[in-house]
Amino acid sequence: MSFRSYKIFTALVHTAATAVLTPAAISQAHADENIAQMPGDMIRNSTFDLNFRPRYEHVQEKGFPHHATAGTLRSRATWTSARYDGWEFLLEGDNVTYISSEHFNNTENGNTQYPVIADPDYSEMNRAQVSYALEDGKFTVGRQRILYGDHRFIGNVGWRQNEQTFDAFRAEWGFNEKLSIDYTYMWNVNRIFGPDGADGNLGGPVNALKADYKIRPNHTLSGFFYSLDFHEQEQLASATAGLEWAADCASFRWHLRAATQSDIGDNPYDYRAEYYNAEFGTKPVEKFQFAGLIGTEWLTGDTEWAFQTPLATLHKFQGFADKFLTTPVDGIRDYYAGGSVVVSGIKIAVTAHKFYSDRDSLDYGNELDLVATYAITKNIGLLAKYATYDADEYSTDTDKFWLQFELKF
Repeated sequence: MSFRSYKIFTALVHTAATAVLTPAAISQAHADENIAQMPGDMIRNSTFDLNFRPRYEHVQEKGFPHHATAGTLRSRATWTSARYDGWEFLLEGDNVTYISSEHFNNTENGNTQYPVIADPDYSEMNRAQVSYALEDGKFTVGRQRILYGDHRFIGNVGWRQNEQTFDAFRAEWGFNEKLSIDYTYMWNVNRIFGPDGADGNLGGPVNALKADYKIRPNHTLSGFFYSLDFHEQEQLASATAGLEWAADCASFRWHLRAATQSDIGDNPYDYRAEYYNAEFGTKPVEKFQFAGLIGTEWLTGDTEWAFQTPLATLHKFQGFADKFLTTPVDGIRDYYAGGSVVVSGIKIAVTAHKFYSDRDSLDYGNELDLVATYAITKNIGLLAKYATYDADEYSTDTDKFWLQFELKF
């Protein structure tokens, strides 16, 4: 952590705490639902939140001489002004500190004898944004968190200790009860590899457009277009267009999604690739809150390059072992099924994956993912997570385990 970054982080905490950490201000903010009656109330009625997330992570990956272990603590301070005449300001500072020995490759420290745990230590301004809200829409400019749909194409990678954020302008508008659009222009992507990492930023214009139309109360048809004209990593420059039909009913949910992608800008690969996804899930039933899901996801490849989603929350897809963060050049077909139950307040979820290449149906391997979560109090949560990848014709056997607390104030 640099001295300059430390000063920024501590200044944010001190300023926000001085401004808002009084019982009267907190009480008034809740009473007025964070709405200011006068410009000065934007500060007086603002809110200040703290979040701490200590985590232990262990990675055993075949081919490395040592296992990786990391104890990390992410501390987050968020100041949000009260909203006045549609205007609102937000500042958020993050710090990641190591609370154990650095026996892992954080992508910056050169510890390549260990597997990667992509959590560099750092301090930075995670979000700094201004928003203006109208009755039918909202406009936001600055460093912000952007989530599109289920994060398959654009997300915040919230699982990692350093969240992915975007320096961007975003416009969200609802034309009526059925039709809404969401457009974002991004000029920089602040990636999970830390503000000082070689891969910490992706520059270049990114245009993202998503339109949702409710064809029935529980059925939504969505169209999307994403243009990623990156300058630093040209192989990721692409244009993607697609459609999704999603249903969210009382006892079940499902979606069908398809997209096509091609190279743009200075991408050295001349390619065209497709994406297909179909998933069906049941809603939790009363006893044990049981829910199930089954699905498949295909990303095609042509032996030189394949369909990529570099701005997605990739940890959510194709297994928690993160073996397919970059789609293999022969593409991938993921067949998966899982379920979840709640026993004595503990939610337990399991998902099994079977992976094949899109070309020639090579058997890549299979993976089993397990997650258990428990809310100790409304402000303290506990999570345990395990992933095991059994390699066949792609990558190597990998086991990962996480134990995490989250404290909110």
